[in-house]
Amino acid sequence: MLKIIKLSQIAFNRRSTLFLGGMTCVSLYYAGYQRFKKAQFSSLYENLELKQDYQQEYLKGHSNIVRGFWNKVIYYGKLQFRFLQLILTFTPLILFFPLALLFKSWLYKYWLRLLIKTLEIAGPLWMKLGQWASHRGDVFGYEVTQELSKLRDSATPHIYQYTKKSFEEEFKQKIEDVFDSFDKNPIASGSIGQVHIAYKNGVKYAVKVRHPKIVEKLELDLTILYVISNILSSTQQIFRRLAMPVTFQEFSVTLMNQADLSFEAKNLQIFEQKFKDSKNVIFPKILKQYISKSVIVETFEEGVSLSEFMKLERTREHRVAANLGLKAFYKMLIYDNFIHADLHSGNILVRIKDNNTSKFDQFKNMIEEGFYDLVEDAAELIVPLFERFILKKSVKVSILEREKIFDEQQFWNFLRQTDYNQKSLDLVFIDPGMVTILNQNDRINFIKIIMFVALRQPKECGQLMLSLASYNTQLKDEKKQKFLKDIEDLFGEVCNAPLAKMDLGLIFKGMLEILRSNGLAIEGHFATLLTNMMILEGIGKELDPKINIVSKAASFLLQIRTIDSTINELMNISQ
Repeated sequence: MLKIIKLSQIAFNRRSTLFLGGMTCVSLYYAGYQRFKKAQFSSLYENLELKQDYQQEYLKGHSNIVRGFWNKVIYYGKLQFRFLQLILTFTPLILFFPLALLFKSWLYKYWLRLLIKTLEIAGPLWMKLGQWASHRGDVFGYEVTQELSKLRDSATPHIYQYTKKSFEEEFKQKIEDVFDSFDKNPIASGSIGQVHIAYKNGVKYAVKVRHPKIVEKLELDLTILYVISNILSSTQQIFRRLAMPVTFQEFSVTLMNQADLSFEAKNLQIFEQKFKDSKNVIFPKILKQYISKSVIVETFEEGVSLSEFMKLERTREHRVAANLGLKAFYKMLIYDNFIHADLHSGNILVRIKDNNTSKFDQFKNMIEEGFYDLVEDAAELIVPLFERFILKKSVKVSILEREKIFDEQQFWNFLRQTDYNQKSLDLVFIDPGMVTILNQNDRINFIKIIMFVALRQPKECGQLMLSLASYNTQLKDEKKQKFLKDIEDLFGEVCNAPLAKMDLGLIFKGMLEILRSNGLAIEGHFATLLTNMMILEGIGKELDPKINIVSKAASFLLQIRTIDSTINELMNISQ
């Protein structure tokens, strides 16, 4: 017996590293499995049709897998090997970090470039993590988020044979029987999948195919990331502030949504339905008979990417694009509460064609354009009406209810109105794999933030931001006062300009920086929305230097002051 024990001890000592690694993998797997098993996917789709179809592949098909003994051994081996891969990948970045901080003015920018390269090498999850972090200016600071926004979502394409196999297994049809022609070479390859061009009955289609074993790879990396996030959140203040376990679940849901192509297909169907009455805001149309988790088929929309369009000499079309983009965003945010959450210039296409509108309609559009421009100019003078119609609780709900139908008509006039021009311009929004849907409170709060900025009310804005961050930490009174003072100073520096010249991007950037410097973080979807508005304003100003999101929002809310969320809020107050 003693010999057996002794031999076991010797074997353990010889294989201690392997044993400990195996045990670590077991604990990693178990922790990750339990996390994913318990994860609750967003309930924000409760009001949408076919909400059951939004159940994600990962929870539905992977977390419930009962692995046999040898499958577990193989999985643990893959997990251990992947962990070693990541250690080797990130070691240079970690070793270089102290030097980058020590000589920040000289080396930090190079460390940030190394960070981008490392994330690209590490794989799809880490690229998506970097893109997600680029929206968290309240945690990582402006310099870091600006660099992370440069991450390119690209990957080596898989072979055509896999594309053919995936399509035929999903739809039980041969590619040759479905399409008249199919380009075997992809036109683009991202971290999740790639896109092929195909033709059917003279119509050009984009066929999106997910890369092989991408869900399995994401599962391994998410399991590792979960343990890392828990370790960091228990040792580092910056990650405690981020509420890492909550944030991890939020990020994992977002990532697995993007890995499920049927989720993007349903988002496209919803956007198409919501913008069916807008001739100049276009979304690709999905072929409903070709939707699966790994393959979808949609119309190929021609157009020049907005990033390329912005490089051209500025013309009247640039102004049209800026105005149309803002109107589309306001419709998503205020009216639909269904927002494309990845609105960078690469995901927006510009399409210009001859204007076939009659002279009468063109003249009518010109008059309407002048009317809305006049409202924007008048917003600075009549801004107190904001307070009367929206912020004050003494407004009679019956008046708001009667005006709601009229306001809906006004909204559609606002959206349909286009510039008087010889050319017709369309904006095409693509890749809506990420969407933001705000609950009623968040929706009201976001609109209030815009209004507090327009009304120059720093105290109210600061208190609202504190309430949004209160789930993270309990602040002492002196820290609260410091935060409110910082917001007041920001308003004093930035908000003294006339409404039409107010820089919303600078204000939001300042707010996120104040949150970060005071050890606070707001909920991820809220930070993403703020960042998207900053990006949108940057794009808008590059297209049309005279455009301003605040004044546009002011004129919009003056006309559409009885949006449903505000009515609901006032009705609740009155009861």
